[in-house]
Amino acid sequence: MPRPRLLSYLLTATFTFSWPGFGSVPAAQATAPPGAGPPAADASGVEAEARAILEELLVVDTSAGDETKALKPLAERFRQAGVAAELIESAPGRGNLIARLKSTSKKPRRPLLLLAHIDVVPTAGQPWTSSPFQPVLRDGYLVARGVADDKSMAASIAAVALDLARTRAPLGRDVIVALTAGEETGGDAGVRWLLAHRRELLDAELALNEGGALLLDEQGERVVSVQLQAAEKSYQSYQVTARAGGGHSSVPDAATDPVTRLSRALVRLGEFRFPAHVEPSVRDEIARLSTVEAAPLGEVLRRVAAAPPAAPIAPADEALLAADRRVNALTHTTCVATMLAAAPQDNVLPTSASATINCRILPSETREGTLATLRRVLGDDKLEIQPLSDIGVAPPSPAGGVVSEAVRRVAARMFPEARVVHTMGLGASDSRHLRGVGVAAYGIATAPATPKELFTAHGPDERRRERWLAPGTRFFRELVRELTR
Repeated sequence: MPRPRLLSYLLTATFTFSWPGFGSVPAAQATAPPGAGPPAADASGVEAEARAILEELLVVDTSAGDETKALKPLAERFRQAGVAAELIESAPGRGNLIARLKSTSKKPRRPLLLLAHIDVVPTAGQPWTSSPFQPVLRDGYLVARGVADDKSMAASIAAVALDLARTRAPLGRDVIVALTAGEETGGDAGVRWLLAHRRELLDAELALNEGGALLLDEQGERVVSVQLQAAEKSYQSYQVTARAGGGHSSVPDAATDPVTRLSRALVRLGEFRFPAHVEPSVRDEIARLSTVEAAPLGEVLRRVAAAPPAAPIAPADEALLAADRRVNALTHTTCVATMLAAAPQDNVLPTSASATINCRILPSETREGTLATLRRVLGDDKLEIQPLSDIGVAPPSPAGGVVSEAVRRVAARMFPEARVVHTMGLGASDSRHLRGVGVAAYGIATAPATPKELFTAHGPDERRRERWLAPGTRFFRELVRELTR
């Protein structure tokens, strides 16, 4: 879970421009895939400008800050378009771009916030086949760090907002653009900081952020699902520590060894499954998966999707739900050990052994309840269990209403074969900070991907299909227009 740069805004869909690493590419080539049937190329140049902005963002390494460097040229684009734009640093180099388009209505509704982050995760130790910050076009894919998470969305947001400003589109509400820092490390340099220090800048009724998906079929030929994220799991890590007296490794004491005690507890955790629940925000997605998964999992998914909300899930069905990694994450709170530490040297008995356990908690469950379950499952009352940093928790946004209706209308026009579903984020995004202060935030996407391609984010050779970037921007433009009528 991304960055910005400069090119004339007079680009059109027939213009040709250059990308570092793969030469000149006609913008018109990035239009409708064969047989997919998205609308014709955009003659106003929104798609081309989104591509130009994306290139500017991708070539700036924002994995360790430097968001200000990435955002300065984009702030200038907004100013040249007559849009009030402010570049606000939470710390040196940690810039956040806030731009605001004013409503043209005499009785405007509360604002719409368009949010994307431009920081990215590091690439160190990953086996990239090209430079992560020099985007390349390979086998039909645009490959670069941040192309999936979250710079494609940042570029689409900027291009759509600039188009609204230049065309003087009538707006039934203000449109706030927020391109922010530090999402990948909890939002303390970006959205969380802005809410604490400049709350008025993000004061909106609705927000569109990352977290949803425009899901392609396995061949990448058509959009089969438009996924609107209305909720996400809470993120909470705990440190579990076993202690002992230490000493020389030549005279170990098996009875007091903290590594052995901790290991036994972690095996118990690894074998445990939290109870399964089908959250309201994920029922649509479970029903959709039931149509694509083979038996017996598909049959189980159909049963649990159709069951009343409080209905118990049979043990045999729960076992099948837990056996599939993605379905398990959609239907269970999960806790897994991710980091281990013990002695500082190989010939030293450790005085302590510790593990970091990362939990992703369903919206209907609590961190306090999860901690109580952890204590019971680990089964050793001498272990110390401490919650680590609090990165925030919030209730779901309503799974319905104006955003859902707008998504359905746009999807029906652009991707008539696609099923619109509400879903729940398995990771964490800045939407939780917005939901926590009363902004109804929804996850959407602007870069269509197959199920397999969704998971290239954060990994080596992060990529998205080049020919689908333009339809993704078009979809987002139409959605913003629907919400600002």
